[in-house]
Amino acid sequence: MEKSGIWHKLRSNLLSLLSLTVALTALGYNTYRNELSEHNRSIRAAEFEMLRHLIDVQQVVDYASLHKDLQKGDLTLGLNRVLLIRDLSSVTPQPVEKAADQLRAQWVAESEKIASQPEVAARMSEQIWATRQAVLASLRSLK
Repeated sequence: MEKSGIWHKLRSNLLSLLSLTVALTALGYNTYRNELSEHNRSIRAAEFEMLRHLIDVQQVVDYASLHKDLQKGDLTLGLNRVLLIRDLSSVTPQPVEKAADQLRAQWVAESEKIASQPEVAARMSEQIWATRQAVLASLRSLK
């Protein structure tokens, strides 16, 4: 008899239970979408900043290679921008982070030769371009 009493109560409250299930499912999905949107916003903000600073690094390289005059302040400015790009890449997808790491490594190894060796400036520009392309590909992939 108790079984029929439980089943009867369950049947009579089916609409309430269904409504509760739908509400909890909607809440879970909404939370998931909000977290995904916030994650994508963080990546977008970091990557747009990276693009801005990549332009600054390219200007340092261009100025040094065209004017053959790379001051210590220019190297410091370039290094600061490269380090900032590397720091920002820590919240981005792996290909962007890898490209930023390569840019930092190349800057540390070769930046003092940019003014005196055109091939170094060309390699540096290629790495800046590769980093920029990785950032743009990441931005395109965001939903």
